[in-house]
Amino acid sequence: MYVMTKFNTSRFEFVFATDEESLFASVQAVYRAYDTSRLFRDLKLRGAIIKSQRLLLLPGEIMVNRVAGVWNLSSDQGNLGTFFLTNVRLVWHADAAESFNVSIPYMQMKSTSIRDSKFGAALVVEVMKRCGGYVLGFRMDPAEHMKTVFKELSSMHAIYSREPIFGVDVNVQQGRQRHLDPGADSAADDERFEQRTCRER
Repeated sequence: MYVMTKFNTSRFEFVFATDEESLFASVQAVYRAYDTSRLFRDLKLRGAIIKSQRLLLLPGEIMVNRVAGVWNLSSDQGNLGTFFLTNVRLVWHADAAESFNVSIPYMQMKSTSIRDSKFGAALVVEVMKRCGGYVLGFRMDPAEHMKTVFKELSSMHAIYSREPIFGVDVNVQQGRQRHLDPGADSAADDERFEQRTCRER
């Protein structure tokens, strides 16, 4: 089995030899599950995540709150949009253009706070450096409403930090005993890794 990898500007190739025929299929299945669950872990800009003003939920994702009237302060005038808070991430999209959006997994949040800005008090989300190091500002009126949303976001972030959801479940199961011949007592136990993506609750 050949595994091609890349780290920064370096490329590596690993070669593995095994008598276990199911290993290749298992590795492929785990990689597919990882690749198709990136929204659980990676920040995404302008993704196909909103349809008809509704968030397309990931498997196992639960909607916690929808907050209208949220201004994104990334431009001079700001853009009016909507927040979605789930058990996995914070999502914002512009009301005038669904494709103008950002999905921020709690895994990538470095901090959340309320700070002063040229627009007044703003809810600020700072993203981990490995995911771009973005600092995103949002504003809601009145100020008390923004504080309530901030507390809820901070609470969801803390809950996720204690019990993170990565989007992939791996179960280790004990396989049946195999016999080399009818007279053999037993053979080595066969461990089988069964991978599955999170099931929708």
